[in-house]
Amino acid sequence: MSKSVPANRAERYTRIMKPYCIALDLEFNQPSQRIIQIGAVLGHLPSGQVHSRFSCFVNPAEPLSEHIAELCGIAPGVLDCAGSLEEAFAQLVQWRAPFAADIQRNPLTWGGADSDTLRQALGHESGPYVFGRRWNDVKTVYAAWCHANGREPQGGLAPSMKKFGLVFEGRKHDAMYDALNTFRMYVRLLQELTPAQI
Repeated sequence: MSKSVPANRAERYTRIMKPYCIALDLEFNQPSQRIIQIGAVLGHLPSGQVHSRFSCFVNPAEPLSEHIAELCGIAPGVLDCAGSLEEAFAQLVQWRAPFAADIQRNPLTWGGADSDTLRQALGHESGPYVFGRRWNDVKTVYAAWCHANGREPQGGLAPSMKKFGLVFEGRKHDAMYDALNTFRMYVRLLQELTPAQI
């Protein structure tokens, strides 16, 4: 379990920024790169607590790669019963809506620009988009921390978490669990980057 942020920092953070953020992750079919799952968590940055989780499968309208089915743990027929990408996105927006006033617009991601990939797949090339045009790449923040501390960055999320004594929670390559652990990693990095209080 990650440590909570000190109270004085929590108060300062809330005054400066919105206290909640969403970590977002996608899973893809291969080789088409069509989205097959959207996962997200809503986290409270000052406390490091996760308040809500979201997972929705997407029917890619094509056969699921056997390799991806095994990697992601998706049983036969699951995606056949799933809705379209547009329907999954509508559910994501509905899930986010009750917290919208307190959420930072740009989501957390690990590595790739999943937020922008989702926007493009939906055809939202212009006009408003619920996650905006930017994202906070936790992998880049982690790499910067490694360089500043003379460490060698490791590519994967789970190995990177081990450097901070964190254990990956849940199943790897499940979009919701990947999003959950991206949030946990970001909270831990914030703790590392917070100046010590005298």
